Amino acid sequence: MASGSYGASEQQQQHQTVYSTGLCSRGRQENGHSTSQKLSLFFATLCVIDLFGVFPIIALPKSIISCGLYGVPLVLLVLTLQIYTAVVLGRCWTIAERLDPSIVAKNRYPYAAIAEFTYGKRMSVFVTVLLDLTVFGGGIPNLLVAAQNLQLLGARISSDDPGGSSFQLSFCYWLILIGLFLCPIMWLGSPKNMRTLASVSVVVCSSVALLTWISIGADRTGTTGGSFRPFSGITLGLPPLVQLLKAYGIIAFQFDIHPMLLTIQVDMQHKRQIGRAVLYGILVTCSLSAITTLLAAYRFGMETTNNVLQILPPSWSLYLTILLVTLQLCLSSAVGNSALFQHIEDVLGASRGKKTLRLRSNEPSNSPFSIHADFTLKRCIIRSTLVWCGVLIAEILPRFDLVMGIIGGTLTGPLIFILPPLFYQRMLELERLYSQELKRSYSTGSSEFSTSEDMRRISSSTGFDEDEQKLLHSERTAWYGSIGSIGSSSLAKLRTSVGDCVSWLGVHVRRLYHLMYSDCILAGAVIMFGIGATLASTYYNLFDVRESQLWFSCLSSWRR
Repeated sequence: MASGSYGASEQQQQHQTVYSTGLCSRGRQENGHSTSQKLSLFFATLCVIDLFGVFPIIALPKSIISCGLYGVPLVLLVLTLQIYTAVVLGRCWTIAERLDPSIVAKNRYPYAAIAEFTYGKRMSVFVTVLLDLTVFGGGIPNLLVAAQNLQLLGARISSDDPGGSSFQLSFCYWLILIGLFLCPIMWLGSPKNMRTLASVSVVVCSSVALLTWISIGADRTGTTGGSFRPFSGITLGLPPLVQLLKAYGIIAFQFDIHPMLLTIQVDMQHKRQIGRAVLYGILVTCSLSAITTLLAAYRFGMETTNNVLQILPPSWSLYLTILLVTLQLCLSSAVGNSALFQHIEDVLGASRGKKTLRLRSNEPSNSPFSIHADFTLKRCIIRSTLVWCGVLIAEILPRFDLVMGIIGGTLTGPLIFILPPLFYQRMLELERLYSQELKRSYSTGSSEFSTSEDMRRISSSTGFDEDEQKLLHSERTAWYGSIGSIGSSSLAKLRTSVGDCVSWLGVHVRRLYHLMYSDCILAGAVIMFGIGATLASTYYNLFDVRESQLWFSCLSSWRR
């Protein structure tokens, strides 16, 4: 699960280290020179895959299988909209950097900085609270799945030994042990070598997928007696709306990278390639998830469990998979919650210390590579309290699929589908006003950009060449209505000249390209989808939580 990013004041940035708390942080610039290599497109893609983690491999197949054939278009719809909103959110930061270069000082909390830039402080506070809740809730499924995997591992190993005693330790107790294990790790703060961590995480995810496929292929239950039926129980009819809403919430939860997306973009060498990084990361993760889903649907059908590992027979590949998944989830919780912890510490004043830890021995105390090593009792209490609050919620409601649905359908919906296009439309308006003011100042001779080279640099900073700029400013308000329309003179040229035909197609391809960035109708449709899906999913989640039979199940078992 992706970690969050939050708003912070410039005054705090003068006293604290300005560095990204995300999964892939880089060094800042010192004395005009880059002190560490920025993220390439390859490493940015690894970061995106790392944010997705193992959940799409072990927890997504059940939701897709339950929807039958309709699960495929549902996944494609949600992912397409997520790619679109991820691209426009990254574009918001690029425009904001051009309009107000001082926003770079807030690159530790970029999402809230964009909210404040577009709609003011109140929107920034709302986004910050929403991110806090999303990041905190996103760690609960990690705890639940890790605890259930450890319970499964003990049960499978003991059942594999007919002469031995059965080892059955409930996941309710494993939750407490995992909480005890995570607390000291949480006290240490943020990991330093994030590139290595992202690379290792991608290797773990790929290994989990491969070992899961081996375990599914090694299952021979029901094949000898002729009772095996491929895709058993899967129907071609339309599933209930409730099932579609539940699947939507789980998909939105597992592919939500928007809170962390801007942190990755800030660290990239070429920030405009963030859309490609998201696309490549989704393609890799979806490929692993699709193969797992097909194998599970073919072998188990509708009997597939919410956690695919729970239905697999005992084998060495299953044991290794469980250990890798548990390790990845624990590390993901430690890394993913670091931004939340640091934000709470900033608010409560627990991160202001006098001691300084230098990442390099020859760095001064005010260097971007020096971190306040305020390992205080207050920090330990705050972080331990948040960890045990997560453990308590997991004990009260030990259904990770339900928690995923609540977070994905209710909390991440606004972050994914509503706020990015809303911010982008506002950012385009601000960009238009800025361009008009710049042109007015330039025409009167009072602009500081007095040369044509400066104007070309301003034009290139928007990401378009001169021809595209003319097309953008002259037809932005008419793109949607002009798609497909062409004058009679152009039609005549198309009949007589192949070159004119290619030129016509090129213009319309550019129009469609710009349409994906700025058309208000497309953005409005995405916002309406986000509002409708969020309200419907929240309505379903309220009834599902109320009707759940697992409320306080762990606490009730302890009382007995």
